[in-house]
Amino acid sequence: MIEGFLQYGQWVILLLSILSLALVSSVKHETRLNGYILTGISRFAGALVFIFVDLPAFVIANLIQTYIAFKGYYNNKKSGDNKNETV
Repeated sequence: MIEGFLQYGQWVILLLSILSLALVSSVKHETRLNGYILTGISRFAGALVFIFVDLPAFVIANLIQTYIAFKGYYNNKKSGDNKNETV
C-alpha cells in the first residue's frame, strides 16, 4: 500500500504543486488566495511522502513551506479585506 502511495502519490503532488504555482502567480486576488491554500496542501502532502521514505530534512523543509504558504494566505486575505473596506 505504501509503495502504491509513493509511486502514484508523488505525481499527484507534483501536479498539485504546478497548479498551485500557476494560481499563486495570478493577478486576481481570490485566485492567488486559492493558490496559497493549494500550495500548503501540496507541501504538507510532500512532507507525508518524505516521512515514508525516511528523509527528515525534506519533511522539515516541506513543513516550513507549508507554514509559509498558509501565512501568505492569511496575510493576503487580510490585505484584500483591508482594500475592500477602503473602496
